[in-house]
Amino acid sequence: MKRTDARGARALIAAAAVLPLVVTGCSAGDTGDGDGTVVLDFAWWGDTTRAERYEEAVALFEERNPGVEVRTNFAAWGDYWSARNTEAASGSLPDVIQMDLAYLAEYGTSGRIVPLDEYVGEQIDTSTLPDGLVESTQLDGQTYAIPTSTNTLATIVNADLLADLGVEVPEGDLTWDEYDAFLADIAEAGADQDPVVHGSVDYTQLLWLFQIWLGQQGKTLFEDGALGFTEEDLVQWWGRAAPLHEDGSFLPAERLDQLEGVDAIGVKETASDISWDNFLVRYSEGSGGANLEMLPLPADDPEQRGLFLKPSLMLSLGAGSEHPEEAAALIDFITNDPEVGEIFGISRGVPASAAAMEGFEPEGLDAQVADYEAALEPHLTGAAPPPVAGFGTIEAAFVRIDGDLAHGALTLDEAVEQFFAEAEAALAG
Repeated sequence: MKRTDARGARALIAAAAVLPLVVTGCSAGDTGDGDGTVVLDFAWWGDTTRAERYEEAVALFEERNPGVEVRTNFAAWGDYWSARNTEAASGSLPDVIQMDLAYLAEYGTSGRIVPLDEYVGEQIDTSTLPDGLVESTQLDGQTYAIPTSTNTLATIVNADLLADLGVEVPEGDLTWDEYDAFLADIAEAGADQDPVVHGSVDYTQLLWLFQIWLGQQGKTLFEDGALGFTEEDLVQWWGRAAPLHEDGSFLPAERLDQLEGVDAIGVKETASDISWDNFLVRYSEGSGGANLEMLPLPADDPEQRGLFLKPSLMLSLGAGSEHPEEAAALIDFITNDPEVGEIFGISRGVPASAAAMEGFEPEGLDAQVADYEAALEPHLTGAAPPPVAGFGTIEAAFVRIDGDLAHGALTLDEAVEQFFAEAEAALAG
């Protein structure tokens, strides 16, 4: 999908929204019409709202950098990684790639993306980023991605809907059993509503939430390149779901399938959800501006919450880029420019860069997300799991197998056995 100008961006975005994937017309490093223009390809995953913001930021970059043209494309999460894998096989990855921790090791160790260290301090300024954040994007001491933002999980509740149901918003810390009881109260009060209101979607399908729960037990997803937990740990975690499905606390799996692409809390079929804190804005927009509040995640021991800040969106340099310095400059611009910070606000997470944060004063929901992360600082006792090759495959298997469990296609023991077999195979390469 070739960018023409900022005025045409919305039309291009609308066209991309119709197609699940739009592939660039040329490989990375194409120099356009032979007039000396440097052409960069830039790809990300996300929805049309994110695309609008990226297009605005890219137009600003081109304005500041005459002679550089940026061609963009985006897709939903699954289609995005399928496209990148296809491009990697043919050696035509985009110059700049939006990256996630789940795929960092796979792409870094296979040479699909290249280290950025030679550009740090030159084209890329990392002095604006929090201590330790860049280290989370390193493999063997080399930096393979630049974090543009941070996020973490939160319990999000629709306070307006809870008031309609006569269910109080919880105050203070909740244990996991207390949170489950809260979901049951919602389901009981919402049983006669149209549509029926359930407590939440099945939170046990979130691999990142499982990591936080493991952190509360003093464990982690991966350790020394292997799984850092036992089958009994997963039995205990996935085993929480069955009673919550039986009493209606969880949205039925079949209904969740029907709502694919639509947030259940946004259409008021659930009144709570455990999700990424920066989704607060999206959920609010989907629910017509309902009063949404963020609460701490459940923890049986408030002193051991297992919380960490995750680099929510990162940018990497595709191997084979013919214009790595210009691509590195684009990475720096998207990460650090104050006007880009204003364009995105909190939609991609809290800006990691102090310079980007200078571009705007968070208000409303943005301020709520920023304040939530700031309040968590004393409780950040955990760390993001180390990037390992196969992480993305393992995450997909976790969601798929737990979905089969929720649909009754597998028993709990069968699901756990299947997950361990697939995860260990993925780690073995």
